[in-house]
Amino acid sequence: MSKELAKLFASKFIARPDVKAIQLHKNGGGLSQGDWFPDTRIKPERLARSPHAPLGFNMDHLLAHLAGERTYGHYLLSEDSQCKLFAFDIDLEKSGTYIKQPDWTEAPDGADEAWYMENSVEVIVDGTGTGPNLRDLWMDRSRQAAPARAWFKYQMKHLAHIVAAKVVELDIPCAVAYSGSKGLHVYGFTGKMPAEEVREAALLVLDMLDEFEPMRGKNFFRHKNDDPFHGFQNFSIEVFPKQGSLDGKTLGNLMRLPLGVNWKNPKDPTFFVNMTGPLAELKPHSDPVKLLEGGNPFV
Repeated sequence: MSKELAKLFASKFIARPDVKAIQLHKNGGGLSQGDWFPDTRIKPERLARSPHAPLGFNMDHLLAHLAGERTYGHYLLSEDSQCKLFAFDIDLEKSGTYIKQPDWTEAPDGADEAWYMENSVEVIVDGTGTGPNLRDLWMDRSRQAAPARAWFKYQMKHLAHIVAAKVVELDIPCAVAYSGSKGLHVYGFTGKMPAEEVREAALLVLDMLDEFEPMRGKNFFRHKNDDPFHGFQNFSIEVFPKQGSLDGKTLGNLMRLPLGVNWKNPKDPTFFVNMTGPLAELKPHSDPVKLLEGGNPFV
């Protein structure tokens, strides 16, 4: 199965096979665990003469990534500005609100959303460093953080469901993956085509949903609804590719390949998400090969 999955990674994700990035698994060389090398901040002339100049992907690299031995990232644009996919990076913000649910055992039989709204407490976290921010609560597996994690999980998957459903509606093969840190990636596999058109397809998805507005520039979006129950203000959506062409640059946008180990939070698993289960569940898909071959995360 690993070889089948590696081949699908090559065909579905990697538009530029001659270059790859490595996520560092420990501190070194002035970089921290979880950082990437090469980095898009490295000047082209330094990259060209560096003894660590990037080498391309091969089957061994992909298998090592899937085995958790090394973690690789791919540059979305080929040298001629072609791209194979767009992606929505749904990230939990540091500040926001969460709903502290009462003890589930106290809920009366048949309790509905109105009961929970009336009996729940809206907790505001400002993310200034004076207390736990939302991301700290998400990574905290203790019982104390459980209500917040349950709420974030529901919101995160619900938001991904909304976006992925529109991608599928447009007959674009799709998959959803947990990044092993603070959010989900929704992929739309367009096949190799001009990056400008791929980016337009991604923005079309958001435009057709008519639920999101620009947040920071032209690549970050937020949900329009400020209601803590029905909106998704705890999350931002980053759109990839961010550029329609390399425009003279050596390398384009970088994304970590799904699965593998995310060395920013190595104890947090990464997986393709089973989108057929309840929104309150965030569980792995049982057959990633079938998922990528079929292109519909809802079957």
